[in-house]
Amino acid sequence: LLCQHQDIACATCGAGLRMLRKQYPDADIAVTVGVTEQIVAGLLDRRFDLGLISLPVEEENLKIIPLFEEELLVLRPSAKPVRGGRIRSMQLSEVVGASFLLYPKHSNVRRVIEQFFRERNLTLRVTMEADDTEAIKRLVESGFGHSILPLHALQQPSCYFETFRIAGHPMKRSLALAMARTEYPRRLTESIAEFLRAQLTSVEEI
Repeated sequence: LLCQHQDIACATCGAGLRMLRKQYPDADIAVTVGVTEQIVAGLLDRRFDLGLISLPVEEENLKIIPLFEEELLVLRPSAKPVRGGRIRSMQLSEVVGASFLLYPKHSNVRRVIEQFFRERNLTLRVTMEADDTEAIKRLVESGFGHSILPLHALQQPSCYFETFRIAGHPMKRSLALAMARTEYPRRLTESIAEFLRAQLTSVEEI
């Protein structure tokens, strides 16, 4: 069973995938990193067996396994290097009028961000868009504007941007595993999904 090929797509990678390799050392596992929209399309046309995605996704042909919520944090350029991991607090009024670099409008994370500010009767001034998270961070470091990114994308020793929570207004996205809904699901896919669900939810609860 473990010699079968598995294609896994993810919107965020890290400890869960490292533990997966240890648990299934003989499995032929290929990992593709992409945005949720690409992952969903790949699951539906069976290019991927399993996906780690951002919610919401409304697709009746997918089986969705909710995992956990992840913080979205504001990035602001800094002229001096900042030690990674330090998260400060800012007021909601401080983002009004600032220029932002965000994921494109079709992105689930972008939808979550816009909904967050729409509920507070605010509109962000978006001057640039990019699909690639690393490109967004480099542009912020270069002074092109602010951004809003998931916490897991900001785990680095040092950088030229400051990271903030908005005081009194937590901003989060929901993550889930997804696989094609089929009458005869592959046992290995289900086993890997359950392993990742257990590992990822336990890590987030610590």
